Amino acid sequence: MNIRVLIYLNPLVFNKISKKFLAEKDSGILYTKQLIESLPTNWRFTILVPKGVTANFFGNTHIIECIEYDYSTSIHKNRYHFNQTILSKSFPFTKDVDVIINNQPEVASNLKVFFKIQRREHPIIINLFHWIDCKESSKFADDLSGFIFRQVEGFNEADINLFHNEYALRLFRESADENSLPIGKKQTGFFHPQPTDFGVDPINLPNKKIVLFNHRLNNTTGWKEVLKICEKIREERDDFVLWITDENRDEVSYKVERDWLITKSIPFQSYGYLLRNSLFIICNVKRYATWNMSMLDSLHYGTPVLAQNTPLMKQLGADTTEDLESSIRKYIDNSKKPISWDEIKISNDFDYSTWIYKTILYRIENKNPKKYDQVSEYITISTPKRDFVNHFWQYHANSNFQKIRWKLLADGFIDDTNNSDTVYSEPNTDFSVKAKLEQKTLL
Repeated sequence: MNIRVLIYLNPLVFNKISKKFLAEKDSGILYTKQLIESLPTNWRFTILVPKGVTANFFGNTHIIECIEYDYSTSIHKNRYHFNQTILSKSFPFTKDVDVIINNQPEVASNLKVFFKIQRREHPIIINLFHWIDCKESSKFADDLSGFIFRQVEGFNEADINLFHNEYALRLFRESADENSLPIGKKQTGFFHPQPTDFGVDPINLPNKKIVLFNHRLNNTTGWKEVLKICEKIREERDDFVLWITDENRDEVSYKVERDWLITKSIPFQSYGYLLRNSLFIICNVKRYATWNMSMLDSLHYGTPVLAQNTPLMKQLGADTTEDLESSIRKYIDNSKKPISWDEIKISNDFDYSTWIYKTILYRIENKNPKKYDQVSEYITISTPKRDFVNHFWQYHANSNFQKIRWKLLADGFIDDTNNSDTVYSEPNTDFSVKAKLEQKTLL
């Protein structure tokens, strides 16, 4: 099936001075990149991106169209913001959307209502919960909480909701229950972001041991404790530097210059080189965490990670400790202990394509939409959707259009996803998509 996918992002990382979004440092956008790379190349992906992000960032192996969307630099506003005007202009009736991969569950209802009212359609909505509004996450800052109402609403409106692990799903259910919010019987699953393949172009590095802190400077990452420990150790020795990569390092309150402290972000094409040549990485997340791509990136490049003793850190392959200062001292004392990524057992990601195919076939099972036979006979070579809609209907919105599309795809009709508008051709095979899926035991 030639599927058309709309991706709604949740951009978080930006330069606080220039307000520029930093796609190469944003875990959600990086996951979107690796997700697309894992999906069929005949699918079309339309991504609502912040200003400055282009299709080039996502590579050239897939069919990708980027539409600039006015995401806010406030993570809180993004949980409420929804620009229907941009979607209306970007998706006239001539274009189809089969699936929405939604990285901001709080706007799932907005997306569902837009397509239902604007087009009388119900694309499949897949929510990805990168963060859970719960008491564990709100311990770091009061302003992090207050969005569980939107998250539960989004959960109930989606077709499937994906979490990082059982722990994240449990936090969500407990938070909803504590706030007396009913959760519907919706399908759930788990998505597991993998490390990113960064470039290894050489850069100038100090002639000292590099202790790397490659996390954001906020209350959740424990960066101030790391800085104080290293400051204490530096009074006793001068053979190491602490390298902090956060783009907004100058915005925090700790601004005293130190010759052993490097505050410098590294471009995408050289970040792997820094990871590979660091002595070790520190991850000081103590309580709330459901996943950590920065940590996986480090392990992927053979550099050990020293982390707090939590189940997640153990699961992801860190060297855990109950005494951070003592462990940092031991790591600096010794030579590097290379990590073999092949020995790190990270669960495979959710099988999106199989689940989507099965869901589409289930929705059209035993259904024969009105005028389907006329439409299927009308299609020859390169027949635009606009042609048969204008020929058979007086209006450009109809609840049968989506069912007709999915039945056409299931019966082997080809949608040329290289085109922005939907354009069909006759089947070029004697086997329907359904038969192919059954042969591959996907059903």
